[in-house]
Amino acid sequence: MSVIIRNLQSKIQLNLSQLHYDAVTLLKLTQYHSYDLGIMLVSSNEIKALNKKYRRVNRVTDVLAFPFLEVSHEQPGVLPNVDQEDRMLGDIALCTSFIWSESQKHKEDFNSVMLTMVTHGLCHLVGFDHETKDQWTQMYRKELEILTRFNQLTGYRCSPLLGVGHFEAQPLLSDQTH
Repeated sequence: MSVIIRNLQSKIQLNLSQLHYDAVTLLKLTQYHSYDLGIMLVSSNEIKALNKKYRRVNRVTDVLAFPFLEVSHEQPGVLPNVDQEDRMLGDIALCTSFIWSESQKHKEDFNSVMLTMVTHGLCHLVGFDHETKDQWTQMYRKELEILTRFNQLTGYRCSPLLGVGHFEAQPLLSDQTH
């Protein structure tokens, strides 16, 4: 398992060693720890171009996921059997300047939000989505499971994304006590 981080932006200064360590830790907390993962840190212009090219949405966003493996949205989290050399989850593109401005606007810790975005992208790479209420619920619970374990291990205070993207939702009542 390896995590490769490519910093293709220069606007936001990051501790790339810490981000790498934390991303490896997140991956180890999942059942996908034997897979490789790529993380690209990109500018607003780059994420907007990627969003337009691959999703036909002409705006800046925080995270995009590009899965390597074909996974079923009916069975999120279930990956096909592949040879060791094909154990690549895919790439996550993170727009650091957008994430920075959003974290400042909502008075959230930037590093925690970055790791939440890595987790969100990771969930997308393995087939989770948030187009419908049921999909959003599944994805929210998966993010909560991963981030709860991560927080306990590291002392971070990461939390799953709420009302992100296509299905706008509120936290589940059972999760509001966490």
